[in-house]
Amino acid sequence: MNSTESKLFRRRQFLIGPDLPFFESWHKFRISNNLFMVSHPDLPVTYTEKNNNKIFLLGYILDPSRPEFSDIDIIRSLIEDIISLDSIIIKLDRLTGRFVLIVFLGENLYVFHDPCGLRQVFYCFDKDGKFWSASQPNLLAEILDLSYDPIMLEYKNLPLFISGRDEFWFPCDLSPYKEIKYLLPNHYLDINNKSVKRYWPRINSFGKLDLDEFVDKVSKLLQSTIEAAATRFPLVMGISAGWDSRKSLAASRSVKDKIIFYTHTPIKGNEADAEIPATLLPKLGLKHNLIELTPMDENFKKYFEINNTWPRERHGHIAYSFIRHFGPDRVVLNSNISEYYGVWYWLPKKKINGRNLAMLRMISNKKIIEELDKWLLDARPACEQANMNILVLFDLELRSRWVSQALSEYDIAFETLNPYNNRNLFHLELSVDEKIREGRNPYLPKALIKKMWPDVLSEPINPEKDTLKKIKKFILTKKFLFPVLRNIKYIQMRISFKV
Repeated sequence: MNSTESKLFRRRQFLIGPDLPFFESWHKFRISNNLFMVSHPDLPVTYTEKNNNKIFLLGYILDPSRPEFSDIDIIRSLIEDIISLDSIIIKLDRLTGRFVLIVFLGENLYVFHDPCGLRQVFYCFDKDGKFWSASQPNLLAEILDLSYDPIMLEYKNLPLFISGRDEFWFPCDLSPYKEIKYLLPNHYLDINNKSVKRYWPRINSFGKLDLDEFVDKVSKLLQSTIEAAATRFPLVMGISAGWDSRKSLAASRSVKDKIIFYTHTPIKGNEADAEIPATLLPKLGLKHNLIELTPMDENFKKYFEINNTWPRERHGHIAYSFIRHFGPDRVVLNSNISEYYGVWYWLPKKKINGRNLAMLRMISNKKIIEELDKWLLDARPACEQANMNILVLFDLELRSRWVSQALSEYDIAFETLNPYNNRNLFHLELSVDEKIREGRNPYLPKALIKKMWPDVLSEPINPEKDTLKKIKKFILTKKFLFPVLRNIKYIQMRISFKV
């Protein structure tokens, strides 16, 4: 394997277990007497210990309240003073990043990750009860000689995905292998007890914020995060015609000259995603870089398919085009989860069950319905205690797997930063009146952009040329019409959904 192939092979991945294979140029660490870790050289690993407590950090962390802090500064702050599991959980609220934390408190071993699980953790316990974990389930399956679960193969081949009506994603804590599970956001692994425990949402997580408080606090948090990232990483930012990237652009105003802005050629029907940035960015004194989407060559495709479990080809083309244009060492500022505070789904409260959650995504699969019912067993009481809409948690916790899966696919070409991946930010956003957050109401993102950089609104957001789409967009942004459309859609789904 030459140096280029060695760099591409399972780039930014890790493997934890009692007995590990040797990968050329990978770093090896002893976690405990009978547990080891190997990691690709492009995945940063940081370690600290104090007294009988220690932490391994895989990936990176930012502290928006202390933007000058490095990874080592931040993980040291997690185990200073009196240490308990609860104190670490509370301290994690303020942190942004894409990370996995392996935490020893005395003899007890725990695994945490970032708020949306954007650094993926898959795990299993083998027939001898020994713990294994990795960035990708196919790496564990290869070592432990596991086969695909036929039920998951059936799910993968649903007409919903084959037809292209939705892009394939893994729901709940499932993987293609029955023995391997995914660590969901808002949960940690207790290795000693071989269990997974939910730690968010918590009681008193959310208060009540008026618009002015929301705009002031959220804008400062986003700006601090991007300023911290710009001092640490060679950032590039993807810009489209939508609200997500426009909000990130506004938050980057103070460090805009340190960031490269780009768009890749859009899929048919989304031409505005390239046209709007090409007009907007020069108005703001910024250069617009257009990346031509290019199909993967055979060598890149080989490693893209090795690195990922059931990879989605389009993401490989994006990764390949990016690395050809920018090289292998950039960090992309991604905005995919910026609107997870929104109330995008609706069901009658008494009708929230596994079947109807599956219906919201038109997933007609009995196994998925069973798993969604299991998810509700602890999600429902947690949301009731915290006074959180469970359909928002459904989006934030389960649909976020689509994003984490995509970022893992991009790891072959670039690291990713998402400034919205912060639990304190979720607390602020979810403290705003739910009526303001319903549907595609632009009230909150528009208020934030006006505060941070009003000129960013000088070009339209997601302009529609099709008349029917214009009408639908108008309805979705009108609070008084949204409930009507919501109820009509619910009835249509009830009629058409079959399992």
